[in-house]
Amino acid sequence: MDKELVFDYDKEPSRDILCIDCKSFYASCEAVARGLDPLKVKLVVMSYPSNDVNVRGSGLILASSPEAKKAYGISNVSRARDLPFPYPEDLILAPPRMNLYMKVNHQINNIYRTFVDDSNIAVYSVDETFLDVTESLSYFECESAHELARIIQIKVYEETGIFTTIGIGDNPLLAKLALDNESKYNKDMKAEWRYADVKEKLWGITEITDFWGIGSRTAKRLQTMGIHSIKDLANSNFYDIKSKIGVLGAQLYAHAWGIDRTFLGEEYTPKSKSIGNSQVLIKDYTDREELEVVVREMGDQVATRLRKENKLTKCISLWVGYSLTYLDEDGKAGFSKQITVEATNSSKKIAEALLQIFDMFYHTQVVRNIGVTCSKLESPILQQLNLFEPIEAKERDHKFDEVVDTVRKKYGFKKLVYTSSLLDGGRAIARSSLVGGHAGGMDGIEDTSDE
Repeated sequence: MDKELVFDYDKEPSRDILCIDCKSFYASCEAVARGLDPLKVKLVVMSYPSNDVNVRGSGLILASSPEAKKAYGISNVSRARDLPFPYPEDLILAPPRMNLYMKVNHQINNIYRTFVDDSNIAVYSVDETFLDVTESLSYFECESAHELARIIQIKVYEETGIFTTIGIGDNPLLAKLALDNESKYNKDMKAEWRYADVKEKLWGITEITDFWGIGSRTAKRLQTMGIHSIKDLANSNFYDIKSKIGVLGAQLYAHAWGIDRTFLGEEYTPKSKSIGNSQVLIKDYTDREELEVVVREMGDQVATRLRKENKLTKCISLWVGYSLTYLDEDGKAGFSKQITVEATNSSKKIAEALLQIFDMFYHTQVVRNIGVTCSKLESPILQQLNLFEPIEAKERDHKFDEVVDTVRKKYGFKKLVYTSSLLDGGRAIARSSLVGGHAGGMDGIEDTSDE
């Protein structure tokens, strides 16, 4: 069998694709809202900042301005404890305002739509969007994608005050790699990677985990095969890597040659789906009753999302992570367990299942992270009746959830909460106001009211 699989670039899709990133998006939105320069101010968006500058806040750093990152050596996965304390006088701490960020995101994507139609735009995340501008160049009298990219940068800045970085490529992969590995470091905040640049630029990526789609776990698997760089990957035996890693191996091999046959207009349908949510608690929790409140709240939130999508779950999972330095008597940093249930989207049933798992494993551990996932989803077309559960009870629960959903949708989450959420330890009310919609994980408790 041939050692190499040869790609003919002349037969591969060659478009003008832009991958646009809003630089330090959340922090930039906060800076602009305050009339400050996003590239010069030292500003950090932190999930639970203190109202008193003399008291250290807690929680995650969700975003940092470039100057804050440079000054304090922080990233978007840092925590409050990673900032110098007492806080420097020129550092601004901002609580997250997701409604503001979503509003600006919507405004920016509407600007993009003045350059392309809906079939040539793909929103990748809250701060990244792909555009296929191949057919737009002649309309805007641009000789190159690089020229049109500059026009887009200027328009976004003039209308929103947000700076953007842009990767340009023959396909979405090359555009994304250009963005992540070069444009963010260039003075004009643009970079262009074409097929002709693969051997020099793409193979020149020093850290294999800087490559799109390769995390630490995949990197370790590749290392066991003697693959330590993108160049190694591109020059490996295609059939060998495919046999050992499967479809992922074949895809990574193609990506190492800059091959990506994705078209922005294509719809992606995942093979399997789950609905879940996780949170980092504002403090270390040691009280069983307080933890049960949080678990019940998260069950209610995920159940709300299931009903919103008209889905039932047959598998419920709970993951609990301990405080940073805490290990249990078995030397573990947390526990997780999933159980199979009768198909449901009832808040009551899901909460009961989660608390059943919780009671199995929780003793006196110090908890800081909790995650809930519902999988094995199905549509409620023909729901199997449980002979041991009265139909009246099931119907009563269904009507109760229906009323709760209706009231929350019309008046906002905080207008109708479970009494337990008012107790010590409850987090749902505060979270609904603080970070509604963040990363899609708050769907179900976001406050949609105008207050």
